[in-house]
Amino acid sequence: MRRKRDGYIRQISMPAQRLRRSTNAKVYLFRRVVFVLAVVLTLSFIGKIVLSFFAAEYVSLALSGNMHYTDVQIYDALGEQLQNIVTDSEKQTSIYLKKHLSYIKDAHVTKHVMKRMLTIKITEREPFVRLRVDSTANASADEDSSFFVVDSEGHVLKHIDKKDANPQISEQFEKMVVLRAVSDELPKVGAAVGMPEVALGLEILKTALLQERNLATQIESIDASDPQKIKLQLDAFPVSVWLAADAIELGLHHIALFLKQHKIQVLQLIRESSGETQPYLDARFQDTVYLGGLAESE
Repeated sequence: MRRKRDGYIRQISMPAQRLRRSTNAKVYLFRRVVFVLAVVLTLSFIGKIVLSFFAAEYVSLALSGNMHYTDVQIYDALGEQLQNIVTDSEKQTSIYLKKHLSYIKDAHVTKHVMKRMLTIKITEREPFVRLRVDSTANASADEDSSFFVVDSEGHVLKHIDKKDANPQISEQFEKMVVLRAVSDELPKVGAAVGMPEVALGLEILKTALLQERNLATQIESIDASDPQKIKLQLDAFPVSVWLAADAIELGLHHIALFLKQHKIQVLQLIRESSGETQPYLDARFQDTVYLGGLAESE
């Protein structure tokens, strides 16, 4: 360093200690950069080894809880996702399976590193009712109806093909309670039904199963398109039964009690009535049940 003093320029050298400090700082910074790069490269190499260690062709996949789907069907549904299942989160894998397999309600994925094994515990949805959807233009035409299998939460599991000739499948679906709805937009398989009458129909059936189980076994169909005049059709009882949405529990209790006490008499009245009859049992009121629509015998 040069310093001007009294007209003279003097050369002053930087102390050796300061030079050493500056050099040491640069060396320290360089070493840190090299160390960080080495760590990154090492981790990348280890990650590559782990991923290759868990390549799909070397990993065992154990399934449990699947009843509706076979192991092969689940493998096929995973497809290319099977290669990425190791790096994906458990939540992503569960969402993927639920999106592609409508009967799957949840899937819990567990990774066992040392055993090279992935386990998937499946929770499936149970078929609960049949949903009949009629268009607004042909609400009473059976040939234009579309049928779906729905679970207790209103999730569409399957579209029932009318051309399906499998007798076992047909018998299984025929035993289910039918919920009726009118809409020009069909529900999608794998999604929840957005129709309010379906949610109300499910509530009625679940309430009946909990409180009036004997009555629940007799229900053939529920039409809840009008919340103030919900129509139930019962097995071996040709009478339209009416309920109100604000008195479901009480109405079901009155219906069950009425059938227990007067069913045989009502059937006798129907046989003896003259002309075409459209009998109904009105249980929409708090303390009264009305039986009407019977023509008087001559």
